[in-house]
Amino acid sequence: MSKPTHAKKKHSSRPANAANSDGSRRSVRLALDCLEVTRGHDGFLRGKPEPTLLIAAYRACGAHPLALVGRLLVRARLDCDIPCSVALGEQELHYDASFGEGERIVVLVLAVEEDSGAGVRALYAALETPDRFLLYDAASSEPAPRDLAEWGKARCLAPTAQPVEVLLGETSLMNLASSDDYVSAAAFSVGTHTHCDEVWRLPFIAPDARNDWTLVARLRIGP
Repeated sequence: MSKPTHAKKKHSSRPANAANSDGSRRSVRLALDCLEVTRGHDGFLRGKPEPTLLIAAYRACGAHPLALVGRLLVRARLDCDIPCSVALGEQELHYDASFGEGERIVVLVLAVEEDSGAGVRALYAALETPDRFLLYDAASSEPAPRDLAEWGKARCLAPTAQPVEVLLGETSLMNLASSDDYVSAAAFSVGTHTHCDEVWRLPFIAPDARNDWTLVARLRIGP
């Protein structure tokens, strides 16, 4: 049975480890638009997939430790034939703070085809420990894992986010997801000291390509 899409939500800012007394005051808003489903699979004779997105925003590259500043868990209900586009109910992450020079916002999204829900719960909890994450380019033939703060220094250009492989210590997220089917992850990083109003497309393609989804989201950073 498909799980219902959450009703409209607005997630407000939460305290971060970084001090808020220095630098320019900025507002960060990540609004989810839709999930485009090109292909979907939920196993033999099991109907449509149940896409679940775990979205986290981190404050990085400053004088203070990496910090989670907001997260969302969104379930998309597929009521029509694939391919399709599913509205996500105006979900939004919102964070206001004063940022120091060189600080960045890193957005990391994990995509899961949900079955039991146990894996989703484990992954959602893992988002609280960004210092344990190691990321590398999913297309790389010679992986060079970097911690989230180091990865966040890389320049990212809209609209297409980077497909990434993610490790939690030495454990792959596919193993952590257990009874749920982990699809893939995507991420991007944006500086906080320039005006930003950009649409991002975050691609998620399973290793067997049976699930192929794209999240469309808009990131705004400004006074």
